Amino acid sequence: MARRVLCVGTGLPHHLPATYAHAFEELGWQASSFDLDAAVRANTRLGPLGARFNDYVPVEAWVRKANRELLLEAIAKKPDIVAVVGHASTRAGALSQLLAALPATRLALIWPDTLLNLGREELECLPLYDVVASYGRDSVGPLERLGARRTEWIPLAADPKLHRADVLDEATRKRWQSEVLFVGSHRPERERSIVALLDAGIRVTVWGGAPWRKNARHPERVSSYWQGRELHGRELATASSCARVCVNLIDPTNFPAANMRLFENFLFDVATVNTACPEMADIFRHEEHTLYAADDTELVASVRRLLADETLRRRIARAGRDLVLAEHTYVQRARALASALGLAG
Repeated sequence: MARRVLCVGTGLPHHLPATYAHAFEELGWQASSFDLDAAVRANTRLGPLGARFNDYVPVEAWVRKANRELLLEAIAKKPDIVAVVGHASTRAGALSQLLAALPATRLALIWPDTLLNLGREELECLPLYDVVASYGRDSVGPLERLGARRTEWIPLAADPKLHRADVLDEATRKRWQSEVLFVGSHRPERERSIVALLDAGIRVTVWGGAPWRKNARHPERVSSYWQGRELHGRELATASSCARVCVNLIDPTNFPAANMRLFENFLFDVATVNTACPEMADIFRHEEHTLYAADDTELVASVRRLLADETLRRRIARAGRDLVLAEHTYVQRARALASALGLAG
């Protein structure tokens, strides 16, 4: 009989719980997902005003009802693993009752974010997990000091199924083509880097949410690079495949770890420049799989170098893609998590 896993988190198809569920399916597991955020929304009262209020000040009665539904789902499915992925509205009481009802079930937290974003609820749950999978190697020790019983370094990865570009015709390539592409949320440091590239005469295309306009430090420049919305899934793959160079401006609060985009960009057979990422520098090596830039001056120089050297672009793009597909997909990460929980094979 196949082993079973229940992935808990936000259930949108481009989010990590669905990616992990698909990865476990590829390993032969029976995988299902529980969208805890959707359950919270379904239990929210007072219409849009209540939903808006709950986004900023969670109402415990509504969250507890959603956690009850999670508990009932787990009891019905009796999974071997319940994997909570990222920011989910889990509560320690619900996880404790789950362990009482299903003592053979292993609990795991897959934490894919900076420790800065750990909230009180996540901290209260930490001691209940059999394993906490940390996206950052240097976060392992701090997580254990915060109360995690066991922490394993299981980095982020790439999802070839989610980010699969179709064979592109000339019209599609022309529509999506760009010189330098960045996809991600607004941060002041990222905007500074984009402006530095623009000031160097490099054409940059940015896809991301409304904060690129709302929070811009240089609002007069936004229309020259921002495309007005986010990209996910196949659109992201298509846009990236049509770029000459992709840049990955890692949020400084992630340092020294990698963000998700570092792995994803390697899928698209395009040369990449990443800002400093010590944890991955000995795996995805400088000038072999990518280029790294310690500051905006190096970023501009690295992008210029790639734009001017097609042979280098092709070489590192192919080397990066080969490595990520061989060793850094979520199938490998799901296998590592199962092994950490004593459920390999």
